[in-house]
Amino acid sequence: MRLIKYFYVLSLLLLLSCVTGKVHEGEGAIDYKLYQGKWYEIARLPNPFEEGLNCITMNYEVHDEGIMMVTNKGYNKNDPSDIKILTGKAWIPDGKEPQKIKIQFIWPITKDYILIHIDNTKGLAILGSPTKYQLWILSRSPKVAEEDIQELIKIVQKNGYKTDTLVYVDQNCKE
Repeated sequence: MRLIKYFYVLSLLLLLSCVTGKVHEGEGAIDYKLYQGKWYEIARLPNPFEEGLNCITMNYEVHDEGIMMVTNKGYNKNDPSDIKILTGKAWIPDGKEPQKIKIQFIWPITKDYILIHIDNTKGLAILGSPTKYQLWILSRSPKVAEEDIQELIKIVQKNGYKTDTLVYVDQNCKE
C-alpha cells in the first residue's frame, strides 16, 4: 500500500513537468501530449513509499483525450533485480487550474497534487502535495546541474516546504 502511495505522487510530478514556464491559475487548457516521455526523480521529501528504491522514473503516455497512462518504476537498492512497477492514470480535473492534478492507481481512489514549478526549457519540475508533506523534484535527465538544484530548492522553500530532509535519488542504474 505504501508503494502505491509513492507512485501516486511520482506520477503527478511527471504529468506536470512538461508545461513551459511557471503554471499559474487560469492559464487555460494544457496540451497533454507535452507530458509524454520519461522523467527522473532527482530529489524528494522522505516517504515510506519510496524507501529503499533508487533509479526512480516515470513514463507518461497519452491514451485518451485528457488522460495520461503513468508507469512508475524503481529499483530495490539492495537487489537491483527487484524492480517495482506501478501503472495508473493522471489528469487535470479543471483546465482553469492546470497546476492541480489527480492521479489514480486503484479505482476509485485518487490523490491530489500541485505543480509548484515547471521549466520546460531545462526539463525540470517540482510537484508537491497540498499538505506540504510530499514533494518531488523531477527532470528529463538523470543528472541536474547543482546550480539548477539550488534554484529549485529556493522555489520549494518559498512555497512553504521544508528542505532540510530532502532525499537525493541515485540515478546511476544500468537499464
